Amino acid sequence: MRGTIALALLSWLAVVSSASGCSLFEQTRGGAFSFDLPAVAFKFDPAAPQWWPSPPHGVPYAVCAGPEAQVSDCCHLSAPAVDCQEYPLSCDDDGMCALAFDYDAVARVDLGASVPELQNRRGTVLAQADLAATTTEASGPGISLLRAASLYAAPDGATSAGAAGAVFLADVPLAEGEGQVDLAADAQIALSSFLVDFNTPFVLILSSHVVVEGAVGAKDVTTIEVAGQVSASF
Repeated sequence: MRGTIALALLSWLAVVSSASGCSLFEQTRGGAFSFDLPAVAFKFDPAAPQWWPSPPHGVPYAVCAGPEAQVSDCCHLSAPAVDCQEYPLSCDDDGMCALAFDYDAVARVDLGASVPELQNRRGTVLAQADLAATTTEASGPGISLLRAASLYAAPDGATSAGAAGAVFLADVPLAEGEGQVDLAADAQIALSSFLVDFNTPFVLILSSHVVVEGAVGAKDVTTIEVAGQVSASF
């Protein structure tokens, strides 16, 4: 008898949801909606602590590979002298002496506090949440110093892409202006775990490989903004 009643109830709900144009999931979960990801901006600044300092006279501008090579070892230039224990120079892919290092920029995301649609639902969690139409906007004279960049999500308090719980989301285009970010399917699943529990802040990390050839100035700052729309439901 109980099985018959349960089956009849499910059939009735299916009819009601079909008639209303909504899925059964939406009827029982409160419907679907979307909201913009709060503004996220990453700054790559030569004055920041995580920027590896250059030698006092800048990175020597010298060719170190190919038929026009001036030196074979960037750590043994004739002048000016460079302490490679302190400034680890190497020959980069362009065949130039360079100072290369990784720079992780971190932005904190608090959906529950910053998204109006979620502020009056604190104490609950989302049934599902996916980030779609993700774009970047890059600007600044230092964009040529960034050779590769990857976006990660991590628990609140993480400061690097190698932190415990950090998950890779996507590679980020490094060109002046707007770019498109395509999240892989497994990355979307990993990110959803952070989005669903909107009461718990998390961080996005943009990890970039920086290559300095020659001098770098205080104005060589790059800002990369990440935007996107979250599709969700309760």
